[in-house]
Amino acid sequence: MSGSEETAVEAEDRAPETPEGEEASLPGVDERPATDEVVEADGAPAEAVEPWAEARIQAVVEALLFASPEPLTFRAIRDVVPEDAVTTSRLREALDALRERHDHPASGIRLAQIAGGFWFQTHEDVYEAVQSLAKTRVEDRVSPAALETLAIVAYKQPITRAEIDAIRGVGSGSLIRTLMDKKMVKVVGRVDLPGRPFQYGTTAHFLEHFGLGNLKDLPQGREL
Repeated sequence: MSGSEETAVEAEDRAPETPEGEEASLPGVDERPATDEVVEADGAPAEAVEPWAEARIQAVVEALLFASPEPLTFRAIRDVVPEDAVTTSRLREALDALRERHDHPASGIRLAQIAGGFWFQTHEDVYEAVQSLAKTRVEDRVSPAALETLAIVAYKQPITRAEIDAIRGVGSGSLIRTLMDKKMVKVVGRVDLPGRPFQYGTTAHFLEHFGLGNLKDLPQGREL
């Protein structure tokens, strides 16, 4: 036996035996520790996913607006989204992003600012389809005379019943009561005259119903 052969045999004799059924570990390769920790490629621990990332803020705000039966003010949204996790500027950016996302011909809804709040509305292009789905009940329709009275209140408010009657040329008491029942008109004050007559004005529901941000959005002059 040569010297090189004796060295190889002696080295094999000194190597520890591997139990049957197990593979021997390669020299110089450490086993990966048993852990559930997520690591990056360079071995550094991965950062946790931010719970209030931009996409999540938008999703939460979108869900709130969808679920609300009336326009939501910024303050109402702010009360739901934790202020210590989401800054006011990020919340406004989320609203802007939602408005931009839905301001597209392929979207059937849009984010509008109405009556001091934010609300999802259907686009004008799909109005007829929506109207055919939600058939208006006859008893919920407003008569032409009531619409005339409502227009006078909207443009002349605050206004008394006597002033409305003078403009229309007929009594308007029952029409005003109808509009109040429909939450289109409300009492906004009294006139400092004998009898202290009520003054009437429109409501936030009036703005919501006609898709107006405020009274300044009412059609004026040539628009009419």
